[in-house]
Amino acid sequence: MTGPRLIERWLPIAALGEESVREGSAAQKPPVNRLHVWWARRPLVASRAAILASLLPADTDRARFLSILGIHGDPVRARIEIDKARRTGIRVEDPYGYKRAFTHSATKSDRTWLNAETARAGVIHPVVLDPTAGGGSIPFESARLGFRTLANDLNPVASLIERATLEWPQQYGLTVYREFMSLAAAWRSSIESQLASAFPQPHAPDQLDTTYLWARTIRCPYCDGLIPLSPNWRLAPDGTGVRLRPHEGDGPGSVGRTCTFEIVDSVKKQSSGTVSDGDATCPYRDCGRVVDGDDVKLQAQSGAMGEQLFAVVFKRRVTVKSKSGKPRFKWVRGYRAPQSDDQNAEDIEARLESGIPRWEALDFIPTESIPIGNKTSEPLRYGMRTWRDVYSRRQLLGHAIAVEVFRTLLEEEERADRMTESRRAAFAYLAISLDKMLNYNSRMSVWMPTREIMANTFNRHDFAFAWSHAEMNPLIEDLGYNWAIDATAKCLEELIALTRPDVDVKAAIKSDSVAGLFESSSFLPPAITITCRSADSMTHVPDSTVDVVVMDPPYYDNVMYAELSDFFYVWLKRAAGYVFPELFIRPLTDKQSEAVANPAKFQDQPGARKMAAHDYQERMASIFAECRRVLKSDGLMTLMFTHKATGAWDALTTGLMTAGFTITARESLIK
Repeated sequence: MTGPRLIERWLPIAALGEESVREGSAAQKPPVNRLHVWWARRPLVASRAAILASLLPADTDRARFLSILGIHGDPVRARIEIDKARRTGIRVEDPYGYKRAFTHSATKSDRTWLNAETARAGVIHPVVLDPTAGGGSIPFESARLGFRTLANDLNPVASLIERATLEWPQQYGLTVYREFMSLAAAWRSSIESQLASAFPQPHAPDQLDTTYLWARTIRCPYCDGLIPLSPNWRLAPDGTGVRLRPHEGDGPGSVGRTCTFEIVDSVKKQSSGTVSDGDATCPYRDCGRVVDGDDVKLQAQSGAMGEQLFAVVFKRRVTVKSKSGKPRFKWVRGYRAPQSDDQNAEDIEARLESGIPRWEALDFIPTESIPIGNKTSEPLRYGMRTWRDVYSRRQLLGHAIAVEVFRTLLEEEERADRMTESRRAAFAYLAISLDKMLNYNSRMSVWMPTREIMANTFNRHDFAFAWSHAEMNPLIEDLGYNWAIDATAKCLEELIALTRPDVDVKAAIKSDSVAGLFESSSFLPPAITITCRSADSMTHVPDSTVDVVVMDPPYYDNVMYAELSDFFYVWLKRAAGYVFPELFIRPLTDKQSEAVANPAKFQDQPGARKMAAHDYQERMASIFAECRRVLKSDGLMTLMFTHKATGAWDALTTGLMTAGFTITARESLIK
């Protein structure tokens, strides 16, 4: 190394912090974040800063550095203006004065300057490694800067996301976009034709049911009444909600003790919740007793917990007048109580009974058991024993049909000998669209009354059991499969635009012209190597060949990546796994080799939590040792780690020292 690097002397922490918040707080987050669920991604602007500052000499031009980051103004000052506007109520138009930093792509002039500056630091043709790449923010920015990029992760779901984020948009450009859109149109059409009867629309075309709200149910052990379970019955912030109408039959123990529901317009009219802290309350006036939480769990684990539809969200087309007085149509949200036309559970069950044997034989639906784990304890506690149990019966029907149609399309393409590399990538994006539907259509997708929208399964970094859940109607034009495909296409379009600045993507899509668009370009995609293996054994990387390692280590005991990603893995291996079988060879993701502090690895052993912390430390030490092996003698390793627990930092720093790295203290010049 010819001298210290910029990151050892200076970083604009305040500006990076504000720009990172701006990047993640906008309604339209970066496409890297929106393409597929992953947990604890780093901001793109911070990732780019870490890479560049680790390569550039300490005396580099700081203004040019900020410019290449995309910080073309003063984000700290902009934040002060925004806070002032909130206090005073006086709106400030565009306080930043420039687009979000991650949207800036390095120009040809920028790259020429970067090459000269890194050469001045003794680095020619930089090689950047992220051994635990996860969702791919760090290698994505490395590749955008034109550096040779090595991205690795143990998890196959992460590895597929990295290919879809880093590699295919640059390599195949609009070719893969067009092929995805073609396949997706056929996929959606076939699914919708088979699912249409499962989602009746009794009031179409002027009123369309969009979302179904279900409550889990148990039997009251004292009166045998069916109890719909929900902590509250709110539907909207304006007071719209649900009132229960308990029908008591001929008294306790008689048949017909069920609840119907009424939509009401104020909080006062809503019924009280029927479950709190795991205990249920019987809503029937001639009983009203509290059912202990252990009894609730016992019914769930024995398979006796059911579900009952308690409200339907719809959109109604109404006529309004424009400012000019002309009539126009708009859709207005509303709520209604369930009707007899909505009750098609018997038809759904009949279709499943006839379909499941064939789907299981052809490996279309997951049969894997949910393993005991740190994050999986919640669904297991309430009787979900296999991965198919996290879906309602109608949701399972839809997902099974989606996989079947996917595999049919794949077989047709293979028979016609049309399976080019770009077409294989297009099928992966199709599988990602299916994952979007899985995320929004499970028994852990809930209705958010404050915003009147559905929350996805991974609204948090866990499997939170929900007493009530929301089911999306997958056949509505701006929801369901249409939404999932459009959202994937939008992300792909933006990824191409970010990684191929030499091409006007929007204009090309609008003109419906692809021929020659990329072949005639002078753009040369950077070398990207994506691997799926343990980070402590990167045997594909020779000794002393990496200039910088930039990594965001696994988050100690905060995120159990393997446990969470099984939710997607069991479906991906039945879809994308038939296109990229090398990624999906295990029954479930590898939890034993994962570098996290997971007490579930040491279940039933005394001191499991302490053993998990030690396991994390040892695994991180092995990963750091492997990083030390592949780094050049003058190489640098930069860690991005924001865990709040001192135990996490202790484990990480101990691992670094065990691997042979030296941690030194110096006067802070970072501001």
